[in-house]
Amino acid sequence: MSQDALISRLNELPRIESVLQELLAMVNRDDFSFAELSQKLAMDQVLSARLLRMANSAYFAGNQPIYNLHEAVVRVGTKAVRTLVSSSIICGAFPKVETLDLKSYWAETFDIAMIASRLADQAKLDSSEVFTTGVLHNIGELMIHALVPEQALIIRERIEQGMKPLAAQRQVLGTDAVELGVKLAEAWQFPLEMKDAIENINHPGRAKVAKRLACLLYLARDISRVWDTMQDEEEKQCYLAEHPAATALGISPGRAFVVDQIRGQGSQMAHDILTM
Repeated sequence: MSQDALISRLNELPRIESVLQELLAMVNRDDFSFAELSQKLAMDQVLSARLLRMANSAYFAGNQPIYNLHEAVVRVGTKAVRTLVSSSIICGAFPKVETLDLKSYWAETFDIAMIASRLADQAKLDSSEVFTTGVLHNIGELMIHALVPEQALIIRERIEQGMKPLAAQRQVLGTDAVELGVKLAEAWQFPLEMKDAIENINHPGRAKVAKRLACLLYLARDISRVWDTMQDEEEKQCYLAEHPAATALGISPGRAFVVDQIRGQGSQMAHDILTM
């Protein structure tokens, strides 16, 4: 299958409804009001139910149960709402994919997005934009499994035989997950900075307008892959001190504890969203 033929099938993928696109745009603004957000959330039953469940969870629960969306938004706060909205909308666009373990895919994706967003302050980036871009960073792989599952299995076999993932994708499809992810981000009308970071996550220096964002996602992905193999805090701090992306972004070795705090939360988020 040629690149053009595969990209022409993008319209077969679920589209984000206009109200959800408006919600995504709203939560990535600095100045949205809780009342405005509550009104938009009320238009989507699934998101409303997830927010109420979050507000009444053991982590957030107060003395009284909450049944009102506005009160739920106030209780959990803007950061948690932004995370919930971004992850739920993007995850919900791919409800069923037969050839991919969605729970594992989203657990890894959310883990990378959460690491990046928690390090965003030192990198002088907006944590909400970072999280949303992190959730999208490997969406092209999901697209391959959704659009051409038979070819996805062939690609998996070639990777198991030693080929690099992007090379295997290009050999079978004439395109790769990165290019497809950028096309989907364009179709879903995400900002230029997000598209630039997705396109250049493997080579942040090539990014035109989002070098720091691409660099942070590159770092977060590396951290996610190796963090649990390290023995102690000293080794983790040395890893950050020696990683060129951390140095370029000004992320100090002392931030290792932040990564430790959120390990496992990506899996929990994937479980919560997929079981709703």
